Amino acid sequence: MTAGGRGGGMREATAVGNSAAGSGGTARRTAPPRGRRRTAPARTAAWLAAAALVAVPTAGCAASQQAPTTGARSAAQAGAPGAPGAPGAAGAPAEAPRQGTPAEEDCDTTVSPAPGSGSQNGPAVTKIKERGELIAGVAQNSYLWSHRNAEGELAGFDIDLVEQLADALLGDPGAVEFRTVPIDRRQQALAEGEVDVLVQAMPITCRALQGTPEEPAVDFSSPYFETGQRVLVPEHSDITGFNRTLKGKTVCTAYGSSGYELLSGEGQEKYGAWMRGRPNALDCLMLLQLSRVDAVLTDSGLAAGMAAQEEGTRLAGPQVGDDSYGVAVKDGADDLLRVVNATLEEAGEGPWQQSYDRWLKPWLGPAQPPSPRYG
Repeated sequence: MTAGGRGGGMREATAVGNSAAGSGGTARRTAPPRGRRRTAPARTAAWLAAAALVAVPTAGCAASQQAPTTGARSAAQAGAPGAPGAPGAAGAPAEAPRQGTPAEEDCDTTVSPAPGSGSQNGPAVTKIKERGELIAGVAQNSYLWSHRNAEGELAGFDIDLVEQLADALLGDPGAVEFRTVPIDRRQQALAEGEVDVLVQAMPITCRALQGTPEEPAVDFSSPYFETGQRVLVPEHSDITGFNRTLKGKTVCTAYGSSGYELLSGEGQEKYGAWMRGRPNALDCLMLLQLSRVDAVLTDSGLAAGMAAQEEGTRLAGPQVGDDSYGVAVKDGADDLLRVVNATLEEAGEGPWQQSYDRWLKPWLGPAQPPSPRYG
């Protein structure tokens, strides 16, 4: 996983679920020359502020996401960990708290197979090798993780990882077809074979591993990033973190997230926060921009990207709780997971650190790759 991206013969299809894009290798087109990632035409669903950027295509749903509205800022401007807060109030209107769904039952999330525990050339890997491309589901508006740079190319920590996976599977970091996948459809995209892997800063959760009536179960790699919940606020907010300064404040978070559980439980009972749930954290960022909420609670990694892209915001307080991001694959694709896990082990020897130091260290401080965890 090399920092900066290599952008080889990578290409991008239309939205996941589009019949023209198809699944597997039946709708493949000739890859463009190396050195450039190509933007495919797509049906767009974008916020008004994102007119200058390529919007995230949606498939089979009306969920829209917001692209970055500003460029990167310095760690001091964005309120990196340890940056002092400024006095003042966000002034967002409050609304009645809504009760969240009960917290998911505990389960063992350490279930990913070790690289040497079995075959690395089963049906899932063979399909990718015969196709000659890895089809990766990603975001294109998650700043620092998977976003479009000024040249319109995909870049970020997750994109670096996808390139490393393609290199391990096919010997070519550019042998990738990127497909943008809406957050509320990513498990279906895996189950229906529209993508091989999801590298989308996706937390490893019992809900995703076990599935629900609406969402098929998926499998995860060993963690490639450790995270937790972090509060994002306007620069002059008097909120200092996930604590009593949230009393009477309206806090937005994504439905079904760890932040949603915190705000449904401790956030309401102990701190008196008023919650607004939205389909994803970028919807919450828009509400913060419009002063409709006082704060956003989301994964620390995503919060860092928001703080970096959105002028006039900062991260408040320390991280709360523990979560892990994993590469998601179709349920039962153990051969592919073994390749992914072997790649993560190798990346931890250098490429992971290079990518982290480039994209995330200025906002989250020093870190090391997670230790492998296998079931």
